[in-house]
Amino acid sequence: MLIDLGFFSFDLFAVTYDGVVLAVGATAVLAALGVVLCSSPIYSALYLIGHMVCLAMLFLLYNAEFIAAVQIIVYAGAVMILFLFIIALLGGKKEKQVFDFHKFMALSFVGTLLGELALTARIDKTKAIEGVYDAQKLSEIGSAKAVGLELYSKHLIPFELASCLLLVAGVGIICLAKFPYKPLRRRP
Repeated sequence: MLIDLGFFSFDLFAVTYDGVVLAVGATAVLAALGVVLCSSPIYSALYLIGHMVCLAMLFLLYNAEFIAAVQIIVYAGAVMILFLFIIALLGGKKEKQVFDFHKFMALSFVGTLLGELALTARIDKTKAIEGVYDAQKLSEIGSAKAVGLELYSKHLIPFELASCLLLVAGVGIICLAKFPYKPLRRRP
């Protein structure tokens, strides 16, 4: 909807869209900072869930509905619930806030990422795909059915290996939490 004030005109939808993208992106950055700077692992995991929800909202704003659904179901749902379960099992104690070399490196990394984010904001909009792709071809490539067929036909073994790896990691964490490490005693 074009708003014309005589001396100044703007597209209300484009301005609102850009504002929403900027707000969701800023929220994602703040949630990511909360993950890094929070001392409690439970709160860090909750910040990470908030960050993933913001990423899913950004995917929705860029018309990638399938990736947004996968982001919510797989990462914010399954993986983060597993993380919260493991943190709760291990105790989730707060760590003391000491500014050391590792904190300095983490903050410098965050500063570098923010600098890169500022640089990417200066880039123009992405260009459309050129070639023989029409709307039907693009919908066949990026649809949920096409991704499912590709995943469960050609890449079934790596998919199952990844799920086995997550299962082994979960069982390993439970074993580490349930059976504390005791060094072997040497016989005199």
